[in-house]
Amino acid sequence: MTYKPSVLPKGWGDDLLSHFQGIAFENELATFVNAPQWQQALLDVATVLNKCASYAIEHVLKTEEPSAILLFLTANNQFLASVRSVSAGHCLPTYPTGRATVESALYSWYLSTNKEAALRWNNKPTDKVELREWGNEFRFSSLTKKLGTIDEMLAAWAIYLHQVAIDFGAHPNKDALYSNMEHEDGKDGALTIKMVTLHPWNRISIGTMKFTVETGMIAIRLFALGFPDGLQTLNLAQDITRLANNLVHLQKTTKFE
Repeated sequence: MTYKPSVLPKGWGDDLLSHFQGIAFENELATFVNAPQWQQALLDVATVLNKCASYAIEHVLKTEEPSAILLFLTANNQFLASVRSVSAGHCLPTYPTGRATVESALYSWYLSTNKEAALRWNNKPTDKVELREWGNEFRFSSLTKKLGTIDEMLAAWAIYLHQVAIDFGAHPNKDALYSNMEHEDGKDGALTIKMVTLHPWNRISIGTMKFTVETGMIAIRLFALGFPDGLQTLNLAQDITRLANNLVHLQKTTKFE
């Protein structure tokens, strides 16, 4: 997919970095034009997250301990970074920011439900024994275990997305590495290895798009769980159901080339 803007600043694309940025931006435009249903899915999630973020900002100075709210705002920020990456076909870097979205939202939920935990999280100890206890409390697996006592399916979803992020690039591993590599036959018959930085619209980019949408959706779910007043005030239950139904429909209707 290609789509080129009509007006560019002088010198744009003439150097290595702006050349890459230009191609990435053209890919974003191509996603907007040629994959409108996925663009709409990203927009729908971003719109609900922005509604939650606006609510959070309004309340950040009204709370004694703002860490939970600030962590949710961080999750929203990371989601927007993922959107830009995946829309550009920059798939591999989407997974670290997607992982950060899930982790920040999970920590936001936990600290919103436990003020004492928020104080402990902000005061990381230096003593080895206390540091070990601190680490055990704030480990991702520990938080999902706590979440599982409240919502088992939500905890399983968080674990799944976190593992997908790790498997596809949020942590160095061979599967993520080779997903970005292709081989070509040279003119002399020799095999050439090429690293793919920006993926075309294919199964990898579509899978990354789905992952990105889901990270935003789970951030909304965790916000609703951590801030029940926001759940009611913003009517998030209806949004959550709509986003889930839309994603199911989108998966069924997406054609793979």
